[in-house]
Amino acid sequence: MGRRDDLADCLAAGPETFRRRFPTVVERYDLDARTDAFDDGIEAFDASTVLPAGERVEGWTRELVWRLWLLDDAPVGLTLSGPAYQDNPIQYVNRTFRDLTGYSLEEVLDENPRFLQGPDTEPGPVADLREATDIWERVTVELRNYRRDGTPFRNRVSLAPITGPDGSVTHWLGIQRQVGDERE
Repeated sequence: MGRRDDLADCLAAGPETFRRRFPTVVERYDLDARTDAFDDGIEAFDASTVLPAGERVEGWTRELVWRLWLLDDAPVGLTLSGPAYQDNPIQYVNRTFRDLTGYSLEEVLDENPRFLQGPDTEPGPVADLREATDIWERVTVELRNYRRDGTPFRNRVSLAPITGPDGSVTHWLGIQRQVGDERE
């Protein structure tokens, strides 16, 4: 398994498995993580200090937002979108995603991640992403996305379904990293 798969497996795991795996994944891949906040646990997490005013998250979504927030400065962009059955509105993106794309958290909340697509985004990878969400499967693609200022970049995107406590897919985890040089 590679970093993407290990990270996706860890972030999508049930609460007990997540708490057991997280320190190992952080150490193995030398990830910049909020380990003090991890040690304090989800109980100490105040989502109102992370999300824009008026945004509320509870239950399983709160747990998932906390997990991504722990990795705000990871070397890959992370997105949490869901509920999966409502066009996957973004619930949280880490700071790395915001730095990569130029969008603020406020600008992306409740948007479908497809807002990064533009006029020259390749249809094949987009179709692969759509198929994966239709059949609830993981996928990794490379495609042209666009930053807030309109500049294109090559993005390696992995999507992984996240199941809730009842076993049904509730959210999607996105992992993004700029790859190669974008040439116009």
